[in-house]
Amino acid sequence: GAVTIGLTGASGGKLKENVDYLLAVPSEDTPHIQESHIMIGHIICYLIEKELFGG
Repeated sequence: GAVTIGLTGASGGKLKENVDYLLAVPSEDTPHIQESHIMIGHIICYLIEKELFGG
């Protein structure tokens, strides 16, 4: 199947048991966690585009 990546806050919650890779932002501050998730999403897209289309 597909490789799964979970984006969470500090604890990982219930999601941590159900993903292949967990990217947990070490914070309890929701806006900070959300900003970090946006940045991580951009990095993942960049890496995929680089792999598919070269860099």
